Amino acid sequence: MGETPYIRPVWRTGLAAALAAWMALVLGATLGAARLMEVTPPVVAPFLIGALYVVAPLILLVWGFWTMLREPMTGWLAPTILMAFAGAFVPLATPLYEAGVHMNFEARRPAYEAIAAEVRDGRIGGLPNPRGWIVGERDGVRFRFRPTDRGMIDFAWAQAYGFKAGVRYDDTPCVSRPGALCIDRGEALAERFTYYARFF
Repeated sequence: MGETPYIRPVWRTGLAAALAAWMALVLGATLGAARLMEVTPPVVAPFLIGALYVVAPLILLVWGFWTMLREPMTGWLAPTILMAFAGAFVPLATPLYEAGVHMNFEARRPAYEAIAAEVRDGRIGGLPNPRGWIVGERDGVRFRFRPTDRGMIDFAWAQAYGFKAGVRYDDTPCVSRPGALCIDRGEALAERFTYYARFF
Protein backbone atom coordinates (compact mmCIF):
# COMPACT_ATOMS: atom_id res chain seq x y z
CA MET A 1 0.00 0.00 0.00
CA GLY A 2 1.23 3.52 -0.85
CA GLU A 3 1.65 6.21 1.74
CA THR A 4 -1.15 8.71 2.26
CA PRO A 5 -0.08 12.05 0.77
CA TYR A 6 0.44 14.84 3.28
CA ILE A 7 -2.21 17.54 3.04
CA ARG A 8 -1.04 20.80 4.55
CA PRO A 9 -3.94 22.60 6.29
CA VAL A 10 -4.51 26.05 4.82
CA TRP A 11 -4.47 27.58 8.30
CA ARG A 12 -0.77 26.71 8.54
CA THR A 13 0.17 28.67 5.43
CA GLY A 14 1.27 32.22 4.79
CA LEU A 15 -2.12 32.88 3.24
CA ALA A 16 -3.83 32.26 6.56
CA ALA A 17 -1.51 34.69 8.33
CA ALA A 18 -2.02 37.32 5.64
CA LEU A 19 -5.79 36.86 5.73
CA ALA A 20 -5.94 37.16 9.52
CA ALA A 21 -3.70 40.25 9.46
CA TRP A 22 -5.84 41.90 6.79
CA MET A 23 -9.08 41.24 8.69
CA ALA A 24 -7.56 42.71 11.85
CA LEU A 25 -6.32 45.76 9.91
CA VAL A 26 -9.74 46.35 8.33
CA LEU A 27 -11.52 46.21 11.69
CA GLY A 28 -8.88 48.37 13.37
CA ALA A 29 -8.78 50.94 10.57
CA THR A 30 -12.57 51.23 10.47
CA LEU A 31 -12.79 51.68 14.23
CA GLY A 32 -9.91 54.16 14.20
CA ALA A 33 -10.93 55.97 10.99
CA ALA A 34 -11.87 59.17 12.82
CA ARG A 35 -8.43 59.44 14.40
CA LEU A 36 -6.68 58.37 11.20
CA MET A 37 -8.40 61.20 9.33
CA GLU A 38 -6.70 63.71 11.62
CA VAL A 39 -3.17 62.33 11.27
CA THR A 40 -3.05 60.98 7.71
CA PRO A 41 -1.83 63.43 5.05
CA PRO A 42 -4.62 64.12 2.53
CA VAL A 43 -2.40 63.05 -0.37
CA VAL A 44 -1.80 59.62 1.18
CA ALA A 45 -5.32 58.85 2.44
CA PRO A 46 -6.92 57.72 -0.88
CA PHE A 47 -4.04 55.33 -1.56
CA LEU A 48 -4.29 53.79 1.91
CA ILE A 49 -8.06 53.35 1.58
CA GLY A 50 -7.72 51.80 -1.86
CA ALA A 51 -4.91 49.49 -0.79
CA LEU A 52 -6.70 48.24 2.34
CA TYR A 53 -10.30 47.97 1.15
CA VAL A 54 -9.88 47.18 -2.57
CA VAL A 55 -6.43 45.96 -3.60
CA ALA A 56 -5.65 43.74 -0.59
CA PRO A 57 -8.90 41.70 -0.68
CA LEU A 58 -8.54 41.16 -4.44
CA ILE A 59 -4.98 39.88 -3.98
CA LEU A 60 -6.08 37.64 -1.13
CA LEU A 61 -8.99 36.31 -3.19
CA VAL A 62 -6.74 35.40 -6.13
CA TRP A 63 -4.23 33.88 -3.72
CA GLY A 64 -7.05 31.92 -2.08
CA PHE A 65 -8.35 30.50 -5.34
CA TRP A 66 -4.80 29.55 -6.37
CA THR A 67 -4.36 27.76 -3.05
CA MET A 68 -7.70 26.03 -3.54
CA LEU A 69 -6.49 24.64 -6.87
CA ARG A 70 -3.28 23.35 -5.29
CA GLU A 71 -4.84 22.09 -2.05
CA PRO A 72 -8.45 21.18 -2.93
CA MET A 73 -9.03 19.40 0.39
CA THR A 74 -8.46 22.46 2.60
CA GLY A 75 -7.75 25.34 0.24
CA TRP A 76 -11.43 26.18 -0.18
CA LEU A 77 -11.43 27.63 3.34
CA ALA A 78 -9.43 30.75 2.43
CA PRO A 79 -11.76 32.27 -0.22
CA THR A 80 -14.78 31.16 1.79
CA ILE A 81 -13.56 32.94 4.93
CA LEU A 82 -12.61 36.01 2.93
CA MET A 83 -16.02 36.32 1.29
CA ALA A 84 -17.84 35.56 4.53
CA PHE A 85 -15.85 38.28 6.30
CA ALA A 86 -16.56 40.77 3.51
CA GLY A 87 -20.27 39.96 3.69
CA ALA A 88 -20.35 40.39 7.47
CA PHE A 89 -18.26 43.56 7.35
CA VAL A 90 -20.73 45.47 5.17
CA PRO A 91 -23.42 45.83 7.88
CA LEU A 92 -20.79 46.17 10.63
CA ALA A 93 -18.81 48.97 8.98
CA THR A 94 -21.16 51.81 9.91
CA PRO A 95 -21.55 50.88 13.62
CA LEU A 96 -17.78 50.38 13.89
CA TYR A 97 -17.08 53.73 12.27
CA GLU A 98 -19.62 55.52 14.45
CA ALA A 99 -18.15 53.93 17.58
CA GLY A 100 -14.75 55.22 16.48
CA VAL A 101 -16.17 58.72 15.98
CA HIS A 102 -17.50 58.75 19.55
CA MET A 103 -14.22 57.38 20.93
CA ASN A 104 -12.18 60.02 19.13
CA PHE A 105 -14.53 62.76 20.25
CA GLU A 106 -14.37 61.70 23.90
CA ALA A 107 -10.57 61.56 23.73
CA ARG A 108 -10.49 65.11 22.35
CA ARG A 109 -13.40 66.53 24.31
CA PRO A 110 -11.39 68.24 27.09
CA ALA A 111 -9.37 70.11 24.46
CA TYR A 112 -12.51 71.04 22.53
CA GLU A 113 -14.20 72.40 25.64
CA ALA A 114 -11.12 74.35 26.71
CA ILE A 115 -10.75 75.94 23.27
CA ALA A 116 -14.46 76.73 23.11
CA ALA A 117 -14.33 78.46 26.49
CA GLU A 118 -11.35 80.58 25.44
CA VAL A 119 -12.92 81.51 22.11
CA ARG A 120 -16.16 82.55 23.79
CA ASP A 121 -14.27 84.63 26.35
CA GLY A 122 -12.22 86.34 23.66
CA ARG A 123 -8.92 84.89 24.87
CA ILE A 124 -8.16 83.47 21.41
CA GLY A 125 -7.89 85.97 18.61
CA GLY A 126 -5.97 86.75 15.49
CA LEU A 127 -6.36 88.06 11.99
CA PRO A 128 -9.11 86.43 9.93
CA ASN A 129 -8.16 84.82 6.63
CA PRO A 130 -9.71 86.06 3.35
CA ARG A 131 -12.81 83.98 4.06
CA GLY A 132 -13.31 85.56 7.48
CA TRP A 133 -12.10 82.63 9.63
CA ILE A 134 -9.58 82.75 12.45
CA VAL A 135 -7.65 79.48 12.20
CA GLY A 136 -5.56 77.86 14.92
CA GLU A 137 -4.19 74.60 16.30
CA ARG A 138 -3.51 73.40 19.83
CA ASP A 139 -2.33 69.99 21.02
CA GLY A 140 -3.04 68.50 17.61
CA VAL A 141 -6.57 69.95 17.51
CA ARG A 142 -7.29 72.18 14.51
CA PHE A 143 -10.03 74.76 14.94
CA ARG A 144 -11.51 77.77 13.22
CA PHE A 145 -14.16 80.34 14.02
CA ARG A 146 -15.45 83.67 12.83
CA PRO A 147 -14.76 86.62 15.14
CA THR A 148 -18.32 87.80 14.55
CA ASP A 149 -19.74 84.44 15.73
CA ARG A 150 -17.68 83.06 18.59
CA GLY A 151 -20.44 80.66 19.56
CA MET A 152 -19.73 78.42 16.58
CA ILE A 153 -16.37 76.65 16.29
CA ASP A 154 -15.34 74.12 13.69
CA PHE A 155 -12.88 71.39 14.73
CA ALA A 156 -11.80 69.93 11.40
CA TRP A 157 -10.70 66.29 11.18
CA ALA A 158 -10.34 66.00 7.42
CA GLN A 159 -10.71 68.29 4.45
CA ALA A 160 -9.52 67.03 1.07
CA TYR A 161 -10.87 66.08 -2.36
CA GLY A 162 -14.24 67.65 -1.59
CA PHE A 163 -14.68 65.60 1.60
CA LYS A 164 -15.06 67.36 4.94
CA ALA A 165 -15.42 65.80 8.37
CA GLY A 166 -15.08 67.02 11.91
CA VAL A 167 -16.85 68.24 15.02
CA ARG A 168 -18.80 71.47 15.31
CA TYR A 169 -19.40 73.34 18.53
CA ASP A 170 -22.48 75.53 18.46
CA ASP A 171 -23.94 77.24 21.50
CA THR A 172 -26.61 79.06 19.50
CA PRO A 173 -30.09 78.00 20.58
CA CYS A 174 -32.26 77.11 17.63
CA VAL A 175 -36.03 77.44 17.83
CA SER A 176 -38.18 76.73 14.80
CA ARG A 177 -40.70 79.39 13.95
CA PRO A 178 -42.70 80.47 10.90
CA GLY A 179 -40.25 81.31 8.15
CA ALA A 180 -37.21 79.91 10.02
CA LEU A 181 -36.51 76.22 10.48
CA CYS A 182 -33.70 74.55 12.40
CA ILE A 183 -31.70 72.45 9.98
CA ASP A 184 -29.89 69.28 10.97
CA ARG A 185 -26.40 70.23 12.12
CA GLY A 186 -25.07 66.70 12.11
CA GLU A 187 -24.97 63.72 14.45
CA ALA A 188 -25.26 64.78 18.09
CA LEU A 189 -22.24 63.77 20.17
CA ALA A 190 -22.86 65.78 23.32
CA GLU A 191 -24.54 69.00 24.30
CA ARG A 192 -23.53 71.66 21.75
CA PHE A 193 -21.23 69.23 19.89
CA THR A 194 -22.15 67.53 16.62
CA TYR A 195 -20.25 65.39 14.14
CA TYR A 196 -20.46 66.09 10.42
CA ALA A 197 -19.18 64.35 7.29
CA ARG A 198 -20.08 65.46 3.81
CA PHE A 199 -18.84 65.83 0.27
CA PHE A 200 -18.68 69.34 -1.11
